[in-house]
Formats: sequence, structure tokens, C-alpha cells
Amino acid sequence: MGLYGIFASLMATYITTKVFIPKLRQTGEVSIYSYLERRFSLSVRIMVTCTFILGTILYMGVILYGPSLALSQMTGLNIWLAVGSCGLVCTIYTSIGGIKAVIWTDVVQAVMMYLGLIVSIVFGIIDVGGITKAVETVSSGNRFQFRVDTLDPSVRYTFWSVLIGFTVFDIGIYGCTQTQAQRYMCVKDTKTAKRVVWINYAMNVVLQILLACVGCVIYAKYSQCDPIKAKLISRSDQLYPLFVIQTLGRFPGFTGIFIASILSASLSTISSGVNSIATVIVEDIYKRISIARPMSNERQATVSKVLSIGLGLFTIFLAFIVSYMKTNIITIVLQIFGAFTAPILGVYLLGFFTARVQSRSALVAFTLCLTFQIWIAVGSTVTVKSPNKQGGLLPTSVVGCMQSVNTSLPMSKNRNYNPLIPLYSIAPTWFVFNGAIITLLLGLIFSFICDSKYPKIVDKSLVITRDDIFSCCSSRKEVMKLTIAQKYNGISTDNTMIEKESMLKT
Repeated sequence: MGLYGIFASLMATYITTKVFIPKLRQTGEVSIYSYLERRFSLSVRIMVTCTFILGTILYMGVILYGPSLALSQMTGLNIWLAVGSCGLVCTIYTSIGGIKAVIWTDVVQAVMMYLGLIVSIVFGIIDVGGITKAVETVSSGNRFQFRVDTLDPSVRYTFWSVLIGFTVFDIGIYGCTQTQAQRYMCVKDTKTAKRVVWINYAMNVVLQILLACVGCVIYAKYSQCDPIKAKLISRSDQLYPLFVIQTLGRFPGFTGIFIASILSASLSTISSGVNSIATVIVEDIYKRISIARPMSNERQATVSKVLSIGLGLFTIFLAFIVSYMKTNIITIVLQIFGAFTAPILGVYLLGFFTARVQSRSALVAFTLCLTFQIWIAVGSTVTVKSPNKQGGLLPTSVVGCMQSVNTSLPMSKNRNYNPLIPLYSIAPTWFVFNGAIITLLLGLIFSFICDSKYPKIVDKSLVITRDDIFSCCSSRKEVMKLTIAQKYNGISTDNTMIEKESMLKT
């Protein structure tokens, strides 16, 4: 089912290049949240910026804990030393180098990440007995599920939750978060920005395929002995490091490649997050609040470095907290993005597609949705769900384990039944979609209550019109009409046609 995410990412990339990039880049600023001030007000811009900062800080804490756990498991290093060393290294080079350091280290880290996955796949296939054996094992275990049509929202990976949920999820990531958007906001023109996003999609497709192959190889190795049930590991986040230790541990140097791969994936994300938060604090908050005292470039660079250091240290502190959470890292990440990205995406959609909604109704809708999403995310994390509400987990076996393994199922207690469990059991793959829809509906409803007495003329360049949606078709029709008219009038059109053809290419 996970491979359907490739098609979801394709749709999200197309929408990002057609809708978000042209509108966001026309502001001419580094921060994408400057659009919200032009479309709504400064208060909306600051509110969304603060939400992004909070969500990204929590996300970085989770991401830092993941590789630190792997590093500790594979080297025997104390988990706290692993967290501290990873966080400090990332903080130092991000605060010193800025966005250039982030981009160029991302390149090197991406190479290491792909190399680590490829090595894991090759040696994993050899270890399980070849490609044919691996495919047969995965197939017999019912892991090749290309069509899950259930409408149960508690099942995490279905055809609909992946295709719809991840499409909206990726739109929120690439279109509404400064962490990703700053990459295409700092290039020379819109055409280059679109090319950057499409290159990112191509690399992401390769990454998804490699990750799917790694998952298949890991299942083929442990199909008859679930390491969690066998008490070899305590949480699912330790499964991949265990696989590497048992598969590559006897080959000198290869475990180091894996460690470098895991650290590269994490440090790349954290450095981007730290840099983007420092940027929006300066651009969206400090500069907008203290307009009377303009900041010099030197002072701006100093403030950004200090903020980067402070954010890095705070991320290390959050990673310690994450270590006490029982939920796996992927679920926590989906919940964080669902809670904080969903209302941000909803506000952008209100700005793009509705000229009626103004600042008051947008703020109310955003605040209510943010509160609701945080409530659901926290509730789904702390609430103990019944076994049939765990998100559609597939069964595993322990018949091949060497030692005796006893498993027990928790008994349900009706007296402690929580009537909100069905709500808390909604899969996190739906969080962003649900939150964006809620924000849209609330914004439209409150626009009739809050904005009817305060009409505001909205700049047409800030909203999506039919010409924007059908720009390709309308441009071609314009060229054809102009050509016919000029031929009829006997006018030479070489220069005009060249200009119109250049419009089509963009």
C-alpha cells in the first residue's frame, strides 16, 4: 500500500507547482508566510508563524531521538550521550553556515542515506536466501496488499487513506512549511523553483522504492520470529538497527555506513528545521513588530546564529522527553504534522480560493481547528485503545524463535470504556486532510458572521482564478486568436509569437 504514496506525492507536487509556488514567490520575500499578511493581516501571519515554530520544534525533537536510538543500540553508547552529540554537531554547522550549510550538507547526507539503504537491501537479500525467497516469504505473509478498500478510518494504510490522505499531507509539507519551501524560495525564478520541486519528487520516488524494499527484506528475515514479541527489542523503532546488526555486523565497516545513513537522514531534517525557524522568527516576527528599528544585515546574521544555537539545545531537551513515549516515531511525526500543519494548510486554501473570507474569520477558523487537532493528537497518544483499534496491524509469528515466547492480550474493561475512543482511533494519515477541511468549513461559516460588516477588496493576484487554473489552455487559445487576427490583418508577428511562446513554456 505504501507505494501508492508515489502517486499521492505526484498529485501533491503538481498542485504545489501550479498553485503554491507562483503565489508564494510573487511576494518577493524569503518567508512564505508573508503571503498571509498581504491576503489577511499581520496577526494571521504571526499566528501561523508561531504555530509552525512550535510544530517544527516538536518534530525536530522526535527526529533527533530516532538516529540517537539507533546509534546507542549499535555502538553501546549511552542514549543521552548519543542525543547530545548528534544535536550539538547539527547545531554547530547550521548556526555557522546558515542555509548554504544546510543545502550542501543535505547533498552529502542524501548520498549517504541512499548508500545505506542499498547496502541494507543487497546484504539482506543475500541473508534471506535470494530475491525469489524474499518475495515468496513476503507474499505468503500477505504483505503485498495493493488493494485495501475498507472505509474504516482507524486502519492506517488503505487505498483511500494513502491516496487522499498523503496527497493532502504532502501539499501541506511542500506548500505550507518554511522548512521545505525555503529551498524553492531562494532560487532565481519561478521556473527554477518548479524544477527543484520536480527533482525532489523524482528523488523521493527512488527513496520510497528503496524503503519498500528494505521493509520487505526485514519482514522476510523476521517472518517467523517477531523481535518485539520475542523481547529482542522493546519498540518498533529498534527493528531496523537490529536487522543491520544481525545482517551486516560481521562485515567490518558496513555498520558504519548504516550509522552514517541514519544520522544523515536525521541531521538533514534537523538542520533545515533550525534554519527555517530562525528565518521566520527574524522575518515574520522581529522585523514586522519592530518596524521602527530596522535590523542591519550583520545584526540579522548574529540573531539568526544565536537563535539556531538556542533552538538546537532545546531540540536536544525535547529528544529526552520523546524517549519516554511508547508510541513509535512514525506515528508521532504524523500526529505532529496533523495537529500543526492542517490548520496552516486550511488558511492558505481559504486565502487562495475564497475572496470572501477575511482576517477575523480566518483567525477564528485557524484557532478552533488548531485546538481541535491538538486535542485529537494528544488523545490518540495517551488513550489505550482496544486491539481492534490499533490501526490495522497485520499479524506476526514467533514460531521460529529459539527461546520460548509467551504473549498475552490485554483484557478489555468495559467499566473504563472511553466513548471518545472511536474519535481517537482515527488513523494519523487522515489528520491533515480532516484538519484542512475543518478549517475551510469554519472559515466559510464565520465569514458570514465576522466579515460581513467589514468588507475588504482583495487583490486578485492573491487568489486563484479560473485563468490560473486553466492558464495553459487559455494561453494557447490567446496565441491562436492572436495569430489568426494578425494573419487576417496581414501583420508580421514574429516578435509577438516569440513572446507568447515563451509564456507557454513557463
